[in-house]
Amino acid sequence: MRALALRYTDRTLSEVARPEPALAGRHDVLLRVLEIGVCGTDRGLIQGRFGRPPAGEEQLVLGHEALCEVLAVGSQVAAFKPGDLVAPMIRRACDPACRFCAVDRRDLCFTGAYTERGIIGAHGYFAELAVDKEQDLVPIPGELRDAAVLMEPLSVVEKAVRMALHAYPGTPERALVIGAGPIGILCALVLLSRGIDVIVHSLEPANSPRARWLVECGAAYCHADPPDADIAIEAAGAPHAGFLAVSKLRPAGVAVILGAGNASGDFPFHDLIAGNRTVLGVVNADRAAFQDAANDLHRIGVRRFTPLVERIEASRWRRSLLSDEPGTAPKWVHVW
Repeated sequence: MRALALRYTDRTLSEVARPEPALAGRHDVLLRVLEIGVCGTDRGLIQGRFGRPPAGEEQLVLGHEALCEVLAVGSQVAAFKPGDLVAPMIRRACDPACRFCAVDRRDLCFTGAYTERGIIGAHGYFAELAVDKEQDLVPIPGELRDAAVLMEPLSVVEKAVRMALHAYPGTPERALVIGAGPIGILCALVLLSRGIDVIVHSLEPANSPRARWLVECGAAYCHADPPDADIAIEAAGAPHAGFLAVSKLRPAGVAVILGAGNASGDFPFHDLIAGNRTVLGVVNADRAAFQDAANDLHRIGVRRFTPLVERIEASRWRRSLLSDEPGTAPKWVHVW
């Protein structure tokens, strides 16, 4: 079968032929990969910032955002049947399981010895076929098909919003989202659906397509210095955005950092203490967050999400991963 793999000996990305996977255990599920989303994590892997191939191998099949169709199931699989649509969860528990992985909160793995498909120590879904355990798959209702490839990034956003609302001591009035990429847009949609006023801050001009679309969805857009907020979410993947999120918190506010890299600089510890402010880091998602993602796709409406996606053939991975060519939509999705 065809697959897209990153070779770690020289950091080259190429389409390769790999053996077709087969059912090996009673709880295995054989999948046909329908769509694969790409994001900044995939580009970070190519650039060598993080990640590793499976033990004893020099290549890693990329792809962690996937929509799949069930082809066959093991003898003890109860939740799925051929023809079902599923989204795979990405992180796999450490072994032996730590206290979080043991209760299926692998997103909070205590040891750091987890693997992540398409990222750390396990092949991903940029391939024609894959095999997963039943417990690692989330069912997708057919009516969500057109936006279901967004389930994985949306699940991370759901977890971030849940944690922010839990940490905020009251009902937040205003949220600031920094970044108008796919994650920032998903953050805005979820926060708006919770009845919170949302301001999205990005470097794009106010008349850009993304800015206009966000305003149509009900958010405010700010190209200049943004106002303070009760909740601030960094969704730009840049250190300065993380600093900005913290600096814009009102008293008792909560900042969530989703992608900013390490940086040096002054950090307002006194302001955090005096203002009862909170800073959270969020990565990966639990099963409840995946379910929240499915619920919001249904509740907000699939049509609201579909403008985020531009679908292209899987063979055109150079365009999405190796060039700076912008798409007509924020999110590249490959189709076999």
